[in-house]
Amino acid sequence: MAEVAIKIGGILSALVGFGHCFFYRGFGWREDFAGTKILTARVLYTIHLFLIPMFLFFAYASLFHTSELAGGTPLGVAMSTFYASFWLFRLIWQVVYFRPAQIPELERLLPLHYFLIVSFVVLAAAYGVPLTMQG
Repeated sequence: MAEVAIKIGGILSALVGFGHCFFYRGFGWREDFAGTKILTARVLYTIHLFLIPMFLFFAYASLFHTSELAGGTPLGVAMSTFYASFWLFRLIWQVVYFRPAQIPELERLLPLHYFLIVSFVVLAAAYGVPLTMQG
């Protein structure tokens, strides 16, 4: 059960990583960044760009080092704890910070908003559930 959860998390992590590759064009960042201070635009783009390899690394680790992340080693437990916490806080951030009623342009992206909420719940659970199975 724990290893299946980690593998599901790995697949979702890969999808999140690949999905981030389309943010720049999909969200019209070229136009948005054109009206922003160059340093701010570059910092935001850099943060985003460097999240992609992190997500892909966790996908790799989840798919090829599953037993370690499922509680086989102290490092695996530490990494799973970090990743479960990361997705739990990202879930909370999505619900609290991206309230559709407060962001008019989010209305057209409501399916994405709710898909992300579900994805973050699954990701937090995928890495959190194995931690609860430690005995």
